[in-house]
Amino acid sequence: MFKNENKNMVQFRDLIQIMENVPQKQPPQNFTSGVMARLSEAREISLPFSFRHLFATSLNFGFRDSVTRTECAFYFFLTGFFYLVLGFILMLGIWFPPVGPINGWFLFQPFFGLLLAAELTLTGIALYKNGDTAVGFVRAGTLLYAVLIIINCCLGALSVHIPVAIFFAIIFSITGLSIAFLLGLAIDRYHPETIFAEVRG
Repeated sequence: MFKNENKNMVQFRDLIQIMENVPQKQPPQNFTSGVMARLSEAREISLPFSFRHLFATSLNFGFRDSVTRTECAFYFFLTGFFYLVLGFILMLGIWFPPVGPINGWFLFQPFFGLLLAAELTLTGIALYKNGDTAVGFVRAGTLLYAVLIIINCCLGALSVHIPVAIFFAIIFSITGLSIAFLLGLAIDRYHPETIFAEVRG
């Protein structure tokens, strides 16, 4: 096992002598305290609550990077599915015997949800099938979605005279406009020519 030990010692003797002759240097007196102080400062900076760290995820919800065709179309499909489920739930609610007469605006809401579901789904299909050539159509579809939300809110405020119902209609409309804003951000981040884009077959 130690057959080549003397040979190795001769080979690295010069290196050993250099290492032995290197003068030892003592660290400054305040070196340790300075390092510990910097560690404490770094810990204090990282302690405050941060929403960015809380919602840190590998998914592209922040749209900081390019959004691929499949991702962008998925956002429209997901929103359309939400309105589809909402429309069916409202439709089932109308079948139950009402306490009093139902306003026409309330009767229209299930069909309005299905209308939005169809519009958003068709927009997502157009984007998924045609890619960058359908971006203009998708922008128009997103704008139409926002306009329909605003019109529905205005009609509800004019036809319904129940303050609570008007309040919920406004909250529902604000939520819809927020979704439209996020869809618009996704379209703005859509870059089909980046390395993240799909290979089209």
